[in-house]
Amino acid sequence: MGFFDIFKKQQAQESAAPKKEKAERNQGLFAGSILLSEPTFDFDAFVEELGKHWDIVLSGDDAAHDGETMVFYVDGMMAAVSLFPSPVPNDEAVSNAKTNYRWRGAVQVAEQHKAHVFIAVMSGDKPLTDAGILLVRLCAAALAQETATGIYTAGTVFEPDFYRAYAAFYFENDLYPVMNLVFFGLYSRDNGDTWCSYTYGMKNTFLKDEFEVFDTKHTPEELIEFMSDVASYVIEEDATLLPGQTIGFTEEQKLAITKSPSDVLEGETLKIEF
Repeated sequence: MGFFDIFKKQQAQESAAPKKEKAERNQGLFAGSILLSEPTFDFDAFVEELGKHWDIVLSGDDAAHDGETMVFYVDGMMAAVSLFPSPVPNDEAVSNAKTNYRWRGAVQVAEQHKAHVFIAVMSGDKPLTDAGILLVRLCAAALAQETATGIYTAGTVFEPDFYRAYAAFYFENDLYPVMNLVFFGLYSRDNGDTWCSYTYGMKNTFLKDEFEVFDTKHTPEELIEFMSDVASYVIEEDATLLPGQTIGFTEEQKLAITKSPSDVLEGETLKIEF
């Protein structure tokens, strides 16, 4: 039985469960697609990389695969790694690669990829934060392969070295890998005099509101640092930001929070004055 068959079976079981019981369970699904220059992926090398660099040792049935898919459990969370000998469907990787201002080659890589490896983690009864960490480790290990040219996740396409470097930094310093799991968009207005930023990944994975900052005079570096600090706080503390409240990282800092339709994302987002 493949991952998606198992997933559908579990979803059916959830539908039959009492509403109260379902509400108490985490149903987070974390996923990413490794873009490949060729339709090949070495599963054995992937397993070796996990054990060597990412503290995940798979053996026996957990390390079994058929050359196309492997399904295994890590700390009670189900994970699946599946090779698809075709590009990411519907040109999703190409269109979303355009958002990555950090990597000029993102669109070209997305246009040229010939296949992809889809990696997914179901949190089950574990905290969503644990599922996020596991996904980052799996994706970082997969990106070590020569055919891996990028990763489509969190609404954009990341460069392999960027993704792996941040994953290693967080892993080695026991920090949460927020830069790997949430994309912080950045753009300027007023002829470059002010900067704006938005999150992508807070809602789909962590079930939290996306948030934005508009027209700040802070530098882009200061803005992204602030955005990542807020995201880390919300994710790690399981905090809920509400309109009408304020947020700050010092006793003096009291930044107002509002909520309204977004100009760049679907639906409403929180707005933080920074």
